[in-house]
Amino acid sequence: MFFRFVCYLVLVWLISGSDAQSCPEPLPVDNSIFVAKESKGQILGTYVCLQGYHLVGERNLFCNASKEWNAPPPKCRLGHCPDPVLVNGEFSSSGPVNVSDKITFKCNEHYVLKGSSWSQCLENHTWVPPLPICKSRDCGPPGNPAHGYFKGSNFDSGSTITYYCEERYRLVGTPDQQCIDGDWNSALPVCELIPEAPKPAPQTVAEKALLAFQERENFCKAIENFQNILKENRLTMEELKYSLEMKKAELEAKM
Repeated sequence: MFFRFVCYLVLVWLISGSDAQSCPEPLPVDNSIFVAKESKGQILGTYVCLQGYHLVGERNLFCNASKEWNAPPPKCRLGHCPDPVLVNGEFSSSGPVNVSDKITFKCNEHYVLKGSSWSQCLENHTWVPPLPICKSRDCGPPGNPAHGYFKGSNFDSGSTITYYCEERYRLVGTPDQQCIDGDWNSALPVCELIPEAPKPAPQTVAEKALLAFQERENFCKAIENFQNILKENRLTMEELKYSLEMKKAELEAKM
């Protein structure tokens, strides 16, 4: 009661003489204090729960030109920190929590604990480490990579699926994945487009002449065929030599 009375005096002192005098008095909240101040024509208020209680609802309220508070007052419930919750599990606390209290967590059968197995209530009304969750040991259906798919219909813990890619795509990553305690054990693979093989460059006149020479078993016929190709393309031996040297330099530059 003493705290309520003090806060009421603070609130009246801050509001008096301001344009927000007609703001309704905030409703009292058991086991709390209310600190208010005026800022730019608004009354800003904050509820603070006493030690051993935690706040449920809006901590900060304001009364603006409409002369109404923007939210209903909160409540201060017994227990310095919010009541712990663990769906599909249990924890060691059975009553209101005090500062520095520690609790431990355990999941039901077929569920695995994700997070810390313990937590402590701090002075600022928070649990540290954060409260964990109990997750099913089974996995949900995995995703499909673009241009890929998987085979397998069992997603229970311990089951395995295999990924494949569509035609003209190759798989990059792990093809086989296993469900372990609610999570797939590998990252989703990727289906990568297979690049097309480069097309061979067209043969030059010099290359055609040499190829014709090499393919002839009869040496005399080979020379005759070689000379005919040079003649047809109006290519001299010097020009052929120069063309071959340029081709050689080009190949060496690529190595």
